[in-house]
Amino acid sequence: MSLSLAPIFADGMVLQRELPVTVWGAAEPGASIVVRIQGQAATCAADGRGSWRCELAPLIASDAETLEVTAGNDRVTLTDVAVGEVFIAGGQSNMEFWMRYDKEVEEYRPTCANPRIRFYDQPKCSYPGQMDDFDYSKVGIWRKATTEDLDYFSAVGYYCARGLEMVLDVPVGIVGCNYGGTTSAAWMTPEHARAVQPELAAAFDAKLQGLPYEELLANGRVNVAKNDKGYATWPAWNEFFLPRTPTADEIAAFMAAEAEKASGPADVGGLEIGGAQASDTDSPQIHPGLMTPTKEAPGALFTHMVQPIAGFATRGVLWYQGESDDEIDGAQWRHEEALRTVIADWREAWQRPDLPFLVVQLPGFGDWMGMGPHDYVTIRACQERVADEDEHVWLCSASDMGDKHDIHPKEKKPIGERLALLAMNHLLGIPIPADAPRCVGAERKGSFVILRFENAAGGMLIEGAECNALEVLRDGAPVQFRAGARGDELVIMLEGDQPGPVEVRFAWSNWFRTNLYNGAEIPALPFVVSC
Repeated sequence: MSLSLAPIFADGMVLQRELPVTVWGAAEPGASIVVRIQGQAATCAADGRGSWRCELAPLIASDAETLEVTAGNDRVTLTDVAVGEVFIAGGQSNMEFWMRYDKEVEEYRPTCANPRIRFYDQPKCSYPGQMDDFDYSKVGIWRKATTEDLDYFSAVGYYCARGLEMVLDVPVGIVGCNYGGTTSAAWMTPEHARAVQPELAAAFDAKLQGLPYEELLANGRVNVAKNDKGYATWPAWNEFFLPRTPTADEIAAFMAAEAEKASGPADVGGLEIGGAQASDTDSPQIHPGLMTPTKEAPGALFTHMVQPIAGFATRGVLWYQGESDDEIDGAQWRHEEALRTVIADWREAWQRPDLPFLVVQLPGFGDWMGMGPHDYVTIRACQERVADEDEHVWLCSASDMGDKHDIHPKEKKPIGERLALLAMNHLLGIPIPADAPRCVGAERKGSFVILRFENAAGGMLIEGAECNALEVLRDGAPVQFRAGARGDELVIMLEGDQPGPVEVRFAWSNWFRTNLYNGAEIPALPFVVSC
């Protein structure tokens, strides 16, 4: 067995500064391994199976280093290695969403060239041997921000990295570990997935229609077009659906044309389109279960995407997931425990009990392709409770960024930049406003309701004539009101005689788009209070 490194260790990579760095790979069993960089040498020995792991002392920021690994006469040399900040960008399609389709990509493309901003896309694999079944030549490599390679970056990840590099003046690497249309159950261990998200696990089992999972892996995996995620070319459905929000007539025409080309279901960012699933069972020669996407298997992505990179030194995780936990009614109520479990399983995999997570709270959404949310209110509340109760989790507000008729908002820059602010404040010790305004108090004074906010640096601000997504109810009936911002307060003046308590709701529905900000232009979090 010749000396090799795990695939993520490659020319052009970014290593984390100021934290211990683990490097691992394979060699002859018992071989003595030496890893050298920045004048230090770490040693270890390959175990009986040939696996080895070496830990380096913390590194200092650098634009270009050489990492050398030797095992006897075998040598692997990696060049153009940067040292700076590394973040794992995890989740589903809104984190996966490529810069190619971002609303502002052509504005940034001409001046994007920056060798300090780099991106690695972890191959989207969900079963053993998948890398051998399809062409993965376009992924699993380190890219720099160039006019040609910008397309491949996670848009959220790119804007976050750009914001960090501008302030920190060090290289920034984003490791994309995401997969469109995936539930929390895929991102935790298989055992935890079945215990924590039983509705999602049962839905996967039902799709198999009695077929043993082992038979799907043995005979059906290559038959599922959705398992082909190497993107040797940009798929037609991505090119049609992701750059913009098409009309119903345009969608119908596209679906009809695609139906003539292939028998498999159309797929957008990993999400099935309503009405297309019938093609799963068109062929009577193939058991329907053989057409089930393996990415939906409980624990599949944790096993085949997370664990292969677990231990790669990182400052923290950027997390944007939750939409698919709402597709099966009942699963959304379990999202709090599910998110906690994902975080705990990743921390265990990294052997870092304090591994930080910066979580994007789901924005407003109405309907898309005949699909609509069951209960995003619950998903958002679950996300907020996890952030409130875990000292190493912070919430990124996206309450002003939703698209009523598209589950994929096309403008990712504000979300990426807000994640960068959270990282700089909470993880890097830079004292800047980063957290979303949060309602922490409500007081009734006659016909006035006074709401007080924390994280209101620079004062609260309503961008527009009225405060969007704000409701006042008495006994369940709407109350007319006017609202204005004053310092760290939102003052609501009730119209008419309104005796007794009222309930104030803000962004407390599936669809909304807010315009209430603090001085750092961070939108307020959803809330409901009574007074």
